[in-house]
Amino acid sequence: MDWSLVASVLWKICLGVLLLALSALVGYVCAAVGSIRNSLDSIRNTLKSTESLIDQEVTTLVRDVDQAVKEVNQQLPQILENVNGITASIQEISREEIQPTAHNIQQMTDTVNQNLTKLDRLVNAVVDFSQQTVNRAGYYRDQLSIPITEILSAWEGFKRGFEVFSRFRKAGDED
Repeated sequence: MDWSLVASVLWKICLGVLLLALSALVGYVCAAVGSIRNSLDSIRNTLKSTESLIDQEVTTLVRDVDQAVKEVNQQLPQILENVNGITASIQEISREEIQPTAHNIQQMTDTVNQNLTKLDRLVNAVVDFSQQTVNRAGYYRDQLSIPITEILSAWEGFKRGFEVFSRFRKAGDED
């Protein structure tokens, strides 16, 4: 029996099995990359629609707030004029009647300040929501990079194993 013929046949069989395994691995990697690409496209579309929705809502909210501030700013000088005129008239009539009126004005000012504080909290809540959405989108993006890294590491290991196997085979052929 010729051992070199047997070794040659065994080597060809091993090489054939290895090539089949390599073909299966390449097919799997292609399918995985396609799946990851589809997932990334889906995430990108979701982020775009979320960004659009947030943009629309925030734009509407800012527009409404701006309109309310403009209306308050337009009416504020007239209100102040009326209050000053009333105060002057009341001072002329009687100083004792000013105290209840001043008290009422103080309450109105406090109410306006409270409403402005509530509006400020609302704007801060919208800003916080936007930041959380961006942070969560970054987290999901980072989670997708882990499987890609694992696939690349497995490929690198397989490639190095094949190189060692080839060197070992060449060393065996030279002996």
